[in-house]
Amino acid sequence: MRRGAINFGLILGFVGVLAIGVAAYFVSGSTKISGIQPLGQPWATGVSSTPVAPTSTTSASPSVAAGVLAGGEILITKPVPIGIATSSKKTKPATGTAAVTPVVPAPKPTVTPTNVPVVAPAPTSTSVQPATPQLPPVISIDPQALVGVLCYFHAIYTNPATGESVTDSQLVEDRGSGVIVSSKGYILTNRHVVQLAGSSTTITDASGNTVPITIDYQMDHCEVGQMPKGTHLPTVDEIRSINPYVQIPVLGYVAQSVFIPPTTGRSAVEVQAADIAILQITGVSKSGPTFGVTSVPASFPYAKLLPVADYNPVNEQVVTYGFPGDVTAGQKNAFETLTMTGSVGRITRIEGGDAFYKDMPLIITASMEVAHGRSGSPLFWRGYVIGIVTYYTSDNRTDSGSVASDAILKALQGTGYYGG
Repeated sequence: MRRGAINFGLILGFVGVLAIGVAAYFVSGSTKISGIQPLGQPWATGVSSTPVAPTSTTSASPSVAAGVLAGGEILITKPVPIGIATSSKKTKPATGTAAVTPVVPAPKPTVTPTNVPVVAPAPTSTSVQPATPQLPPVISIDPQALVGVLCYFHAIYTNPATGESVTDSQLVEDRGSGVIVSSKGYILTNRHVVQLAGSSTTITDASGNTVPITIDYQMDHCEVGQMPKGTHLPTVDEIRSINPYVQIPVLGYVAQSVFIPPTTGRSAVEVQAADIAILQITGVSKSGPTFGVTSVPASFPYAKLLPVADYNPVNEQVVTYGFPGDVTAGQKNAFETLTMTGSVGRITRIEGGDAFYKDMPLIITASMEVAHGRSGSPLFWRGYVIGIVTYYTSDNRTDSGSVASDAILKALQGTGYYGG
């Protein structure tokens, strides 16, 4: 994510210094990662279309401190979350860049799938072969289930020495993607899109003293844009050849965060890896009526989630649609909108959790290029959502990771946030 300029004029005034505000950038992220920590035994690797048992792997040396091991053999160096945040006034966003650290998993447990189907050997055979699961039927992706998300936050500056704080009147902007997963207008996206991590900085007061300042963020609201009915969704061939941009006419709805998975019963690595959140569409944005969005529909089209535990889709082709690039200003800067592009790749690895998500897929790694703004993009296989894109590696944008649908469905169990 990219953060914009801190309002240092506000901070300096806050600590009693009469000085001109100084624009600066700061580095923060959803999670601070240090050292190399394995996630879990691979749920599935290789190119087989049948379920496979996990293989043992050797953890990387902890002396290599610059990366995070997302699985047995894949070393992720400086993983990067793929939402973007910019500091802005509500009606005229500013720009700025800064590095962040994503939510990428750590300690590697042993995962033993319990649902690997096997068939009894034939009377004349001495070997046991895994049963080939019947693949789910291919279904169409409804473009109206795809959404662009633009969330706004208030920055709260605090002087830890005195406990005094002040809230900036400017809004910090965080952009991402999402997918509607309920007819009631619930949107699945990333936690780091709707919950910005705090940061800290220092300033120098008039006496030359260094003053530490902490920065926290409080969500104001999100604006959501939906693809118009009848939109042509770029095909795999079109994505590979020209990858056309498809623009959302307007961010017509307002949404609020209603669910982030609890940490109870989860290991530290699972808390980091399960980077998901649910937004609920609650009303119409200020720009909505100009483009015919005057009310919240009684029912929304939504995408279907498919658990992958009963399949081994490793090496299978996947596609995602998200909203990369900068926020587009509408006519005379009267409104803001986003543009969508697709990305195609293949699954290279599936890994499981070690506690709450034990014995089920938790992270799906794919050789698929992603970019800033794709955080929360749905990962589609055969038309079903099998994951939510959450990170890529800084030195290889084609090495990306998604939270698996199996873990998402378990986290949402009993909440009413998925389905009709």
